[in-house]
Amino acid sequence: MERSHPLTTVGQVRQRYFGPQTSLIVVSVVVGCLASLGAVALKQGVHLISEAVHGVTFSEGKRAFVLIFPMVGLLLVAAITQFLLNGNLGAGLPSLVRDVRLRDGRVAKHKMWSQVVTAAITEGMGGSGGLEPPIAAAGGAFGSALAEMFRFGRAERILLLASGAGAGVGAIFNAPIAGTIFALEILLAKNALALVVPMLISSATATLVSSLLYSGQPFILITNSWNASSMPWYVLLAFIAALLSVYVIRTYRFAAQFAATHFRNVYVKAAVGGLLLGILIFFFPPLFGEGYDSVELLLKGQAAELAQHAPIMLSLGPWNIVMLTLGLTLFKVVAVSFTVHSGGNGGMFGPSLFIGAMLGFTFAHALNLSGVAQVNEVNFTVVGMAAMLSGTIHVPLTAIFLIAEITGGYALFVPLMIVTSISYLVCRYMEPISVYGTPPPTIVNSSSAPGITKDGTPEGVPPRP
Repeated sequence: MERSHPLTTVGQVRQRYFGPQTSLIVVSVVVGCLASLGAVALKQGVHLISEAVHGVTFSEGKRAFVLIFPMVGLLLVAAITQFLLNGNLGAGLPSLVRDVRLRDGRVAKHKMWSQVVTAAITEGMGGSGGLEPPIAAAGGAFGSALAEMFRFGRAERILLLASGAGAGVGAIFNAPIAGTIFALEILLAKNALALVVPMLISSATATLVSSLLYSGQPFILITNSWNASSMPWYVLLAFIAALLSVYVIRTYRFAAQFAATHFRNVYVKAAVGGLLLGILIFFFPPLFGEGYDSVELLLKGQAAELAQHAPIMLSLGPWNIVMLTLGLTLFKVVAVSFTVHSGGNGGMFGPSLFIGAMLGFTFAHALNLSGVAQVNEVNFTVVGMAAMLSGTIHVPLTAIFLIAEITGGYALFVPLMIVTSISYLVCRYMEPISVYGTPPPTIVNSSSAPGITKDGTPEGVPPRP
Protein backbone atom coordinates (compact mmCIF):
# COMPACT_ATOMS: atom_id res chain seq x y z
CA MET A 1 0.00 0.00 0.00
CA GLU A 2 1.30 3.45 -0.95
CA ARG A 3 2.32 5.57 2.02
CA SER A 4 1.10 9.16 2.18
CA HIS A 5 3.58 12.03 2.03
CA PRO A 6 4.18 13.52 5.50
CA LEU A 7 3.37 17.05 4.25
CA THR A 8 0.09 15.81 2.82
CA THR A 9 -0.69 14.22 6.19
CA VAL A 10 0.02 17.52 7.97
CA GLY A 11 -2.34 19.33 5.60
CA GLN A 12 -5.07 16.72 6.15
CA VAL A 13 -4.74 16.91 9.94
CA ARG A 14 -4.94 20.72 9.79
CA GLN A 15 -8.08 20.70 7.70
CA ARG A 16 -9.76 17.94 9.68
CA TYR A 17 -9.15 19.11 13.25
CA PHE A 18 -8.76 22.89 12.95
CA GLY A 19 -10.55 24.05 9.84
CA PRO A 20 -9.24 26.66 7.39
CA GLN A 21 -9.87 29.83 9.44
CA THR A 22 -8.77 28.54 12.84
CA SER A 23 -5.64 26.92 11.46
CA LEU A 24 -4.74 30.16 9.65
CA ILE A 25 -5.01 32.12 12.89
CA VAL A 26 -2.99 29.54 14.82
CA VAL A 27 -0.22 29.53 12.23
CA SER A 28 -0.22 33.34 12.11
CA VAL A 29 0.44 33.38 15.86
CA VAL A 30 3.42 31.09 15.32
CA VAL A 31 4.65 33.29 12.48
CA GLY A 32 4.40 36.33 14.73
CA CYS A 33 6.40 34.63 17.46
CA LEU A 34 9.14 33.57 15.04
CA ALA A 35 9.30 37.03 13.44
CA SER A 36 9.59 38.58 16.90
CA LEU A 37 12.44 36.25 17.83
CA GLY A 38 14.15 37.15 14.57
CA ALA A 39 13.75 40.86 15.30
CA VAL A 40 15.15 40.47 18.82
CA ALA A 41 18.09 38.43 17.52
CA LEU A 42 18.81 41.05 14.86
CA LYS A 43 18.65 44.00 17.25
CA GLN A 44 20.77 42.25 19.86
CA GLY A 45 23.29 41.16 17.24
CA VAL A 46 23.65 44.71 15.91
CA HIS A 47 23.94 46.08 19.44
CA LEU A 48 26.65 43.66 20.53
CA ILE A 49 28.74 44.06 17.38
CA SER A 50 28.42 47.84 17.19
CA GLU A 51 29.20 48.20 20.89
CA ALA A 52 32.48 46.32 20.39
CA VAL A 53 33.31 48.31 17.25
CA HIS A 54 32.46 51.62 18.92
CA GLY A 55 34.86 50.79 21.73
CA VAL A 56 37.67 50.80 19.18
CA THR A 57 36.73 53.29 16.48
CA PHE A 58 35.69 56.20 18.69
CA SER A 59 38.36 55.81 21.37
CA GLU A 60 41.27 58.22 21.66
CA GLY A 61 43.98 57.69 19.06
CA LYS A 62 42.12 54.91 17.19
CA ARG A 63 39.73 56.86 15.00
CA ALA A 64 41.48 55.62 11.85
CA PHE A 65 39.91 52.20 12.48
CA VAL A 66 36.58 53.65 11.40
CA LEU A 67 37.96 53.48 7.86
CA ILE A 68 38.42 49.71 8.14
CA PHE A 69 35.48 48.20 10.02
CA PRO A 70 32.73 48.98 7.45
CA MET A 71 34.90 47.45 4.74
CA VAL A 72 35.52 44.32 6.83
CA GLY A 73 31.78 43.98 7.46
CA LEU A 74 30.90 44.23 3.77
CA LEU A 75 33.62 41.74 2.82
CA LEU A 76 32.27 39.25 5.39
CA VAL A 77 28.76 39.60 3.97
CA ALA A 78 30.15 39.15 0.44
CA ALA A 79 31.90 35.95 1.52
CA ILE A 80 28.75 34.57 3.16
CA THR A 81 26.74 35.41 0.07
CA GLN A 82 29.18 33.74 -2.30
CA PHE A 83 30.01 30.59 -0.32
CA LEU A 84 26.75 29.84 1.50
CA LEU A 85 24.04 31.43 -0.65
CA ASN A 86 25.30 30.77 -4.19
CA GLY A 87 25.85 34.46 -4.77
CA ASN A 88 22.23 35.45 -4.18
CA LEU A 89 21.48 37.11 -0.84
CA GLY A 90 18.01 38.16 -1.99
CA ALA A 91 18.12 41.21 0.25
CA GLY A 92 15.69 44.09 0.32
CA LEU A 93 11.98 44.66 -0.05
CA PRO A 94 12.01 44.44 -3.87
CA SER A 95 13.05 40.81 -3.57
CA LEU A 96 10.14 40.16 -1.19
CA VAL A 97 7.73 41.93 -3.53
CA ARG A 98 8.94 39.70 -6.39
CA ASP A 99 8.34 36.65 -4.21
CA VAL A 100 4.74 37.76 -3.82
CA ARG A 101 4.07 38.74 -7.42
CA LEU A 102 6.14 36.25 -9.37
CA ARG A 103 6.67 33.25 -7.08
CA ASP A 104 3.21 32.97 -5.51
CA GLY A 105 4.55 33.83 -2.06
CA ARG A 106 7.38 31.30 -2.01
CA VAL A 107 10.44 32.71 -0.23
CA ALA A 108 13.88 31.10 -0.17
CA LYS A 109 14.19 29.29 3.15
CA HIS A 110 17.72 30.55 3.80
CA LYS A 111 16.26 34.00 4.38
CA MET A 112 15.04 32.82 7.77
CA TRP A 113 18.64 33.08 8.98
CA SER A 114 20.68 34.77 6.24
CA GLN A 115 18.82 38.07 6.49
CA VAL A 116 19.37 38.30 10.23
CA VAL A 117 23.05 37.29 10.16
CA THR A 118 24.12 39.45 7.23
CA ALA A 119 22.17 42.50 8.42
CA ALA A 120 23.65 42.21 11.92
CA ILE A 121 27.17 42.09 10.47
CA THR A 122 26.51 44.92 8.02
CA GLU A 123 24.96 47.38 10.47
CA GLY A 124 27.01 46.32 13.48
CA MET A 125 30.26 46.97 11.62
CA GLY A 126 29.15 50.44 10.59
CA GLY A 127 26.88 49.93 7.60
CA SER A 128 24.41 52.75 7.23
CA GLY A 129 21.31 50.83 6.11
CA GLY A 130 18.08 50.08 7.92
CA LEU A 131 17.10 46.85 9.67
CA GLU A 132 13.49 46.81 8.54
CA PRO A 133 13.88 45.17 5.08
CA PRO A 134 16.01 42.30 6.44
CA ILE A 135 13.60 41.49 9.26
CA ALA A 136 10.63 41.86 6.91
CA ALA A 137 12.28 39.35 4.57
CA ALA A 138 13.03 36.98 7.44
CA GLY A 139 9.47 37.26 8.76
CA GLY A 140 8.11 36.68 5.26
CA ALA A 141 10.31 33.59 4.95
CA PHE A 142 8.90 32.21 8.22
CA GLY A 143 5.36 32.78 6.96
CA SER A 144 6.06 31.20 3.58
CA ALA A 145 7.79 28.17 5.10
CA LEU A 146 4.96 27.48 7.54
CA ALA A 147 2.40 27.89 4.76
CA GLU A 148 4.25 25.24 2.77
CA MET A 149 4.56 22.98 5.79
CA PHE A 150 0.84 23.08 6.57
CA ARG A 151 -0.21 22.86 2.91
CA PHE A 152 -1.97 26.20 2.61
CA GLY A 153 -2.97 27.46 -0.82
CA ARG A 154 -1.53 30.40 -2.73
CA ALA A 155 -3.76 33.10 -1.17
CA GLU A 156 -3.07 31.93 2.39
CA ARG A 157 0.65 31.58 1.65
CA ILE A 158 0.86 35.19 0.47
CA LEU A 159 -1.17 36.31 3.48
CA LEU A 160 1.15 34.51 5.90
CA LEU A 161 4.19 35.91 4.08
CA ALA A 162 2.80 39.43 4.47
CA SER A 163 1.88 38.70 8.09
CA GLY A 164 5.43 37.65 8.85
CA ALA A 165 6.87 40.71 7.14
CA GLY A 166 4.52 43.05 8.98
CA ALA A 167 5.16 41.26 12.26
CA GLY A 168 8.90 41.73 11.83
CA VAL A 169 8.58 45.46 11.21
CA GLY A 170 6.11 45.77 14.07
CA ALA A 171 8.50 43.96 16.39
CA ILE A 172 11.44 46.19 15.40
CA PHE A 173 9.51 49.34 16.35
CA ASN A 174 7.06 47.90 18.91
CA ALA A 175 4.38 49.30 16.59
CA PRO A 176 1.86 46.58 15.61
CA ILE A 177 -0.55 48.85 13.72
CA ALA A 178 2.25 50.33 11.63
CA GLY A 179 3.61 46.85 10.91
CA THR A 180 0.22 45.72 9.65
CA ILE A 181 -0.28 48.78 7.46
CA PHE A 182 3.27 48.43 6.13
CA ALA A 183 2.51 44.91 4.92
CA LEU A 184 -0.73 46.08 3.33
CA GLU A 185 0.86 49.03 1.53
CA ILE A 186 4.01 47.29 0.33
CA LEU A 187 2.89 43.71 -0.32
CA LEU A 188 -0.89 43.52 -0.62
CA ALA A 189 -2.28 46.91 -1.68
CA LYS A 190 -3.63 47.30 -5.18
CA ASN A 191 -5.93 50.30 -5.50
CA ALA A 192 -6.66 51.36 -1.95
CA LEU A 193 -3.74 53.74 -1.42
CA ALA A 194 -4.57 56.12 -4.24
CA LEU A 195 -8.11 56.34 -2.89
CA VAL A 196 -7.08 56.87 0.73
CA VAL A 197 -4.74 59.85 0.22
CA PRO A 198 -7.51 62.26 -0.89
CA MET A 199 -9.55 61.15 2.12
CA LEU A 200 -6.58 61.85 4.39
CA ILE A 201 -6.21 65.36 3.01
CA SER A 202 -9.94 66.05 3.22
CA SER A 203 -10.25 64.82 6.79
CA ALA A 204 -7.12 66.63 7.96
CA THR A 205 -8.22 69.86 6.31
CA ALA A 206 -11.62 69.68 7.99
CA THR A 207 -9.98 69.13 11.37
CA LEU A 208 -7.58 72.03 10.82
CA VAL A 209 -10.33 74.45 9.83
CA SER A 210 -12.45 73.32 12.76
CA SER A 211 -9.58 73.87 15.20
CA LEU A 212 -9.05 77.39 13.84
CA LEU A 213 -12.73 78.35 14.02
CA TYR A 214 -13.86 76.50 17.13
CA SER A 215 -11.59 75.55 20.02
CA GLY A 216 -14.07 73.29 21.82
CA GLN A 217 -14.23 69.53 21.34
CA PRO A 218 -16.39 66.71 22.75
CA PHE A 219 -13.49 65.12 24.63
CA ILE A 220 -10.47 66.67 26.34
CA LEU A 221 -7.15 65.47 24.98
CA ILE A 222 -4.39 64.56 27.41
CA THR A 223 -1.87 66.28 25.15
CA ASN A 224 -2.41 68.97 22.54
CA SER A 225 1.10 69.96 21.61
CA TRP A 226 0.78 71.39 18.12
CA ASN A 227 -0.21 74.91 17.18
CA ALA A 228 -2.49 75.48 14.20
CA SER A 229 -0.69 78.76 13.45
CA SER A 230 2.41 76.69 12.57
CA MET A 231 0.59 74.88 9.76
CA PRO A 232 2.09 77.02 6.95
CA TRP A 233 5.55 75.96 8.14
CA TYR A 234 4.46 72.30 8.23
CA VAL A 235 3.23 72.64 4.64
CA LEU A 236 6.53 74.21 3.58
CA LEU A 237 8.37 71.36 5.29
CA ALA A 238 6.24 68.90 3.32
CA PHE A 239 7.27 70.39 -0.02
CA ILE A 240 10.94 70.46 1.01
CA ALA A 241 10.65 66.83 2.12
CA ALA A 242 9.14 65.91 -1.25
CA LEU A 243 12.05 67.50 -3.11
CA LEU A 244 14.52 65.84 -0.77
CA SER A 245 12.75 62.51 -1.36
CA VAL A 246 13.31 62.91 -5.09
CA TYR A 247 16.99 63.59 -4.40
CA VAL A 248 17.17 60.47 -2.22
CA ILE A 249 15.46 58.25 -4.80
CA ARG A 250 17.61 59.45 -7.68
CA THR A 251 20.85 59.27 -5.71
CA TYR A 252 20.08 55.75 -4.50
CA ARG A 253 19.12 54.64 -8.00
CA PHE A 254 22.20 56.22 -9.60
CA ALA A 255 24.49 54.50 -7.08
CA ALA A 256 22.87 51.14 -7.84
CA GLN A 257 23.40 51.56 -11.58
CA PHE A 258 26.97 52.80 -11.12
CA ALA A 259 27.93 49.87 -8.88
CA ALA A 260 26.36 47.33 -11.22
CA THR A 261 28.09 48.83 -14.26
CA HIS A 262 31.59 49.48 -12.94
CA PHE A 263 32.19 46.67 -10.43
CA ARG A 264 31.98 43.04 -11.54
CA ASN A 265 34.03 41.51 -8.73
CA VAL A 266 31.94 41.36 -5.56
CA TYR A 267 34.96 41.60 -3.25
CA VAL A 268 36.40 44.64 -5.01
CA LYS A 269 32.99 46.28 -4.86
CA ALA A 270 32.68 45.54 -1.13
CA ALA A 271 36.18 46.83 -0.42
CA VAL A 272 35.75 50.08 -2.36
CA GLY A 273 32.27 50.73 -1.01
CA GLY A 274 33.35 49.95 2.54
CA LEU A 275 36.35 52.26 2.32
CA LEU A 276 34.24 55.14 0.96
CA LEU A 277 31.69 54.53 3.69
CA GLY A 278 34.44 54.60 6.32
CA ILE A 279 35.70 57.94 5.02
CA LEU A 280 32.19 59.38 5.19
CA ILE A 281 31.70 58.12 8.75
CA PHE A 282 35.09 59.58 9.74
CA PHE A 283 33.82 63.09 8.95
CA PHE A 284 30.19 62.48 9.96
CA PRO A 285 30.22 59.94 12.84
CA PRO A 286 26.40 59.85 13.26
CA LEU A 287 26.25 58.07 9.90
CA PHE A 288 27.62 54.93 11.63
CA GLY A 289 24.90 52.27 11.72
CA GLU A 290 21.19 52.86 11.31
CA GLY A 291 21.34 56.12 13.30
CA TYR A 292 18.36 55.80 15.63
CA ASP A 293 20.51 56.90 18.56
CA SER A 294 21.08 60.21 16.75
CA VAL A 295 17.34 60.63 16.21
CA GLU A 296 16.82 59.95 19.91
CA LEU A 297 19.19 62.81 20.74
CA LEU A 298 17.10 65.18 18.64
CA LEU A 299 13.90 64.08 20.33
CA LYS A 300 15.49 64.64 23.74
CA GLY A 301 16.66 68.14 22.79
CA GLN A 302 20.32 67.11 22.89
CA ALA A 303 21.27 67.88 19.28
CA ALA A 304 24.64 69.34 20.31
CA GLU A 305 25.82 65.83 21.24
CA LEU A 306 25.76 64.87 17.55
CA ALA A 307 29.05 66.75 17.21
CA GLN A 308 30.73 64.75 19.99
CA HIS A 309 33.06 62.78 17.70
CA ALA A 310 33.11 65.13 14.70
CA PRO A 311 36.75 65.85 13.73
CA ILE A 312 36.01 69.26 12.20
CA MET A 313 33.61 72.01 13.28
CA LEU A 314 33.20 75.29 11.46
CA SER A 315 33.29 78.57 13.39
CA LEU A 316 29.68 79.49 12.82
CA GLY A 317 28.58 79.77 16.42
CA PRO A 318 24.94 78.72 16.95
CA TRP A 319 24.67 77.74 13.28
CA ASN A 320 27.27 74.95 13.66
CA ILE A 321 24.63 72.40 14.58
CA VAL A 322 22.46 73.47 11.63
CA MET A 323 25.31 72.85 9.19
CA LEU A 324 26.09 69.49 10.80
CA THR A 325 22.49 68.24 10.65
CA LEU A 326 22.16 69.57 7.09
CA GLY A 327 25.24 67.55 6.12
CA LEU A 328 23.76 64.45 7.77
CA THR A 329 20.51 65.06 5.90
CA LEU A 330 22.23 65.14 2.52
CA PHE A 331 24.92 62.47 3.05
CA LYS A 332 22.86 59.74 4.73
CA VAL A 333 21.56 58.43 1.40
CA VAL A 334 25.14 58.38 0.09
CA ALA A 335 26.21 56.30 3.09
CA VAL A 336 23.28 53.92 2.58
CA SER A 337 24.15 53.60 -1.11
CA PHE A 338 27.74 52.68 -0.27
CA THR A 339 26.40 50.09 2.17
CA VAL A 340 23.66 48.42 0.16
CA HIS A 341 25.06 48.62 -3.35
CA SER A 342 28.43 47.28 -2.22
CA GLY A 343 26.79 44.03 -1.15
CA GLY A 344 25.68 44.82 2.41
CA ASN A 345 22.24 43.98 3.76
CA GLY A 346 20.01 46.89 4.69
CA GLY A 347 17.49 49.27 3.23
CA MET A 348 16.17 52.81 3.02
CA PHE A 349 13.29 52.45 5.49
CA GLY A 350 15.22 53.39 8.65
CA PRO A 351 17.50 55.86 6.86
CA SER A 352 14.40 57.66 5.58
CA LEU A 353 13.39 58.22 9.20
CA PHE A 354 16.91 59.44 9.99
CA ILE A 355 16.93 61.85 7.05
CA GLY A 356 13.46 63.12 7.93
CA ALA A 357 14.43 63.72 11.55
CA MET A 358 17.52 65.67 10.50
CA LEU A 359 15.52 67.65 7.95
CA GLY A 360 12.74 68.51 10.39
CA PHE A 361 15.20 69.58 13.08
CA THR A 362 17.35 71.59 10.64
CA PHE A 363 14.28 73.37 9.28
CA ALA A 364 12.82 74.19 12.70
CA HIS A 365 16.13 75.13 14.34
CA ALA A 366 17.01 77.45 11.44
CA LEU A 367 13.60 79.14 11.76
CA ASN A 368 14.13 79.67 15.49
CA LEU A 369 17.69 80.96 15.10
CA SER A 370 16.74 83.37 12.32
CA GLY A 371 13.83 84.82 14.28
CA VAL A 372 11.45 84.33 11.36
CA ALA A 373 9.24 82.12 13.52
CA GLN A 374 9.28 80.20 16.78
CA VAL A 375 8.26 76.57 16.33
CA ASN A 376 8.45 73.36 18.32
CA GLU A 377 11.63 71.64 17.11
CA VAL A 378 10.66 68.20 18.43
CA ASN A 379 7.32 68.30 16.63
CA PHE A 380 8.99 69.23 13.35
CA THR A 381 11.57 66.50 13.86
CA VAL A 382 8.81 63.92 14.28
CA VAL A 383 6.72 65.16 11.36
CA GLY A 384 9.83 65.31 9.16
CA MET A 385 10.40 61.61 9.77
CA ALA A 386 6.92 60.80 8.50
CA ALA A 387 7.28 63.13 5.51
CA MET A 388 10.48 61.48 4.27
CA LEU A 389 9.23 57.93 4.83
CA SER A 390 6.07 58.77 2.89
CA GLY A 391 7.99 60.40 0.04
CA THR A 392 10.87 58.00 -0.47
CA ILE A 393 9.03 54.69 -0.02
CA HIS A 394 5.52 55.86 -0.99
CA VAL A 395 3.87 54.59 2.18
CA PRO A 396 1.92 57.52 3.68
CA LEU A 397 -0.30 55.40 5.92
CA THR A 398 2.63 53.49 7.35
CA ALA A 399 4.43 56.79 7.95
CA ILE A 400 1.51 58.29 9.87
CA PHE A 401 0.82 55.35 12.14
CA LEU A 402 4.46 54.39 12.66
CA ILE A 403 5.44 57.86 13.86
CA ALA A 404 2.31 58.15 15.98
CA GLU A 405 2.98 54.78 17.62
CA ILE A 406 6.72 55.05 18.26
CA THR A 407 6.65 58.66 19.48
CA GLY A 408 3.28 58.73 21.22
CA GLY A 409 2.52 61.61 18.88
CA TYR A 410 -1.18 61.00 18.30
CA ALA A 411 -1.75 64.67 19.14
CA LEU A 412 0.18 65.42 15.93
CA PHE A 413 -2.18 63.40 13.75
CA VAL A 414 -3.42 66.39 11.73
CA PRO A 415 0.02 67.74 10.72
CA LEU A 416 1.16 64.16 10.15
CA MET A 417 -1.74 63.51 7.79
CA ILE A 418 -1.28 66.74 5.84
CA VAL A 419 2.51 66.62 5.60
CA THR A 420 2.73 62.95 4.61
CA SER A 421 0.01 63.35 1.99
CA ILE A 422 1.66 66.39 0.39
CA SER A 423 5.10 64.78 0.46
CA TYR A 424 3.76 61.58 -1.08
CA LEU A 425 1.75 63.26 -3.84
CA VAL A 426 4.43 65.76 -4.85
CA CYS A 427 7.20 63.16 -4.82
CA ARG A 428 5.04 60.66 -6.67
CA TYR A 429 4.34 63.28 -9.37
CA MET A 430 8.09 63.84 -9.86
CA GLU A 431 9.16 60.23 -9.24
CA PRO A 432 6.34 57.71 -9.79
CA ILE A 433 8.61 54.83 -8.75
CA SER A 434 9.63 54.63 -5.09
CA VAL A 435 13.18 54.16 -3.87
CA TYR A 436 12.53 50.41 -3.83
CA GLY A 437 11.50 50.41 -7.48
CA THR A 438 7.83 49.65 -6.78
CA PRO A 439 5.26 51.72 -8.72
CA PRO A 440 2.37 53.29 -6.82
CA PRO A 441 -1.09 51.78 -7.00
CA THR A 442 -3.39 53.13 -9.70
CA ILE A 443 -7.12 53.75 -9.64
CA VAL A 444 -8.96 51.44 -12.00
CA ASN A 445 -12.58 51.17 -13.01
CA SER A 446 -14.34 49.04 -10.44
CA SER A 447 -16.16 47.06 -13.09
CA SER A 448 -12.88 45.82 -14.55
CA ALA A 449 -10.88 45.44 -11.35
CA PRO A 450 -9.79 41.89 -10.48
CA GLY A 451 -12.22 40.28 -8.08
CA ILE A 452 -15.02 42.84 -8.71
CA THR A 453 -18.17 42.11 -10.64
CA LYS A 454 -19.88 44.57 -12.96
CA ASP A 455 -22.38 45.68 -10.35
CA GLY A 456 -19.58 46.58 -7.96
CA THR A 457 -19.76 43.63 -5.58
CA PRO A 458 -16.81 41.35 -4.78
CA GLU A 459 -16.66 38.00 -6.50
CA GLY A 460 -18.46 35.31 -4.60
CA VAL A 461 -20.94 37.76 -3.04
CA PRO A 462 -24.53 37.69 -4.32
CA PRO A 463 -25.31 40.75 -6.47
CA ARG A 464 -27.41 43.55 -5.06
CA PRO A 465 -31.12 43.19 -5.80
